[in-house]
Amino acid sequence: MGRVFRSTYHDTEDRRLARSGLSLRRRLENGASTWEVELPEAPGEVALAAPGGPVKPPQLIADLLQAVIGERTLVEVLTVRTRRSDELVDQITVLEDGAVVREFDRDGRNGDAGLDLLEAPPRTSPGKTASPRERIQARLEEQYEEMLAHDPGTRLGREPEAVHKFRVAVRRTRALLRSTRGMVDRVWADQLRAELDWLGRSLGNVRDLDVLLFTLRADAEALDADDRDAARRLLSQLSGEHERARRELEQVLTSGRYLTLLARLEEAAQEPRWAGTEQPVEELAANEFQRLETAVRALGKHPSDERLHKIRIRAKRARYAAEVAEPAVGKPARRLISRAQEFQDVTGAHQDAVVAEQKLRELVESEPSIAFVAGRLVERQRERRRDARRKIAPAWKRLQRAGRKAWR
Repeated sequence: MGRVFRSTYHDTEDRRLARSGLSLRRRLENGASTWEVELPEAPGEVALAAPGGPVKPPQLIADLLQAVIGERTLVEVLTVRTRRSDELVDQITVLEDGAVVREFDRDGRNGDAGLDLLEAPPRTSPGKTASPRERIQARLEEQYEEMLAHDPGTRLGREPEAVHKFRVAVRRTRALLRSTRGMVDRVWADQLRAELDWLGRSLGNVRDLDVLLFTLRADAEALDADDRDAARRLLSQLSGEHERARRELEQVLTSGRYLTLLARLEEAAQEPRWAGTEQPVEELAANEFQRLETAVRALGKHPSDERLHKIRIRAKRARYAAEVAEPAVGKPARRLISRAQEFQDVTGAHQDAVVAEQKLRELVESEPSIAFVAGRLVERQRERRRDARRKIAPAWKRLQRAGRKAWR
């Protein structure tokens, strides 16, 4: 017999949802009206659905999209009627003001037809002749939109990747404001960086526990059956800590302080507060790489875990600066970015192992009965740390060669 349903897609006039990879539709089927949201982290899957009338989304969905929509008005951008047969063949009718403007058939297993028809406005990127200010402004706008795109998924808490991508966008923005200090108002930039640091800490608390739980769950599965009960108690404690970190992050994302920060970031993306002398983005990137080289030379043969972690942070800054310069520099910058990512992966694996061992020791102090199992898991982290340390020097040599070629 099949189904018949009508989907009306909504967006802001400037297509903010589409630009962020989000979709919002109201589906009408058998007299029931349901609003549905899809997120960029899981395209083709309904992340949240709630019943509601035709005028506006229900409060549950409005709250989820609060940061993205803001004070903007939602408008209807597309209406599609779908007749789905029992053989999962869709007959699609595109409507405009109630009139049929297009009809076609498609495989009903390929997700929602409306998403195939909706096209996000193309994001314009600065060309080779763009000025340094134009490149930096484009980067600010890009990272601001990345934050908006992953805000809803972070609020829902079902996709760890949303938290990760949100956090990376925060870090990239902080790094950009830091590397361009000579070109922007210093007080303005430092204030923004401080607020981004506040947001980033809450995101980091959740993300670090996401990574830790993922790693330790896999390690626990490899234990003998007799040790798994103790491992489950250990993981239960970590899960409780993760839940507390999530609640704190939810409070941050619903705070007036966060909404004020978003407003300031939008303003920064539209009109950065320029000051001082304009510098080529290649020069800014070269400066960040030189700082990284200087820090690596000062490491010595047996650097501490803390110093390696600081080197990792400097490598990220060098990579982020190279990303801004890449459109102007081309292949040499792309090679540096790739090598910097490899170096980050190795130093990141090292830092993850260090954090995991520290956390395991803290858990043993609160529950000595898990000491034996925690000890076995600690040894696994030490193996990872030793393996990462062996890989750091070769990864650095490759990154150093790429950096010198890019910024010579």
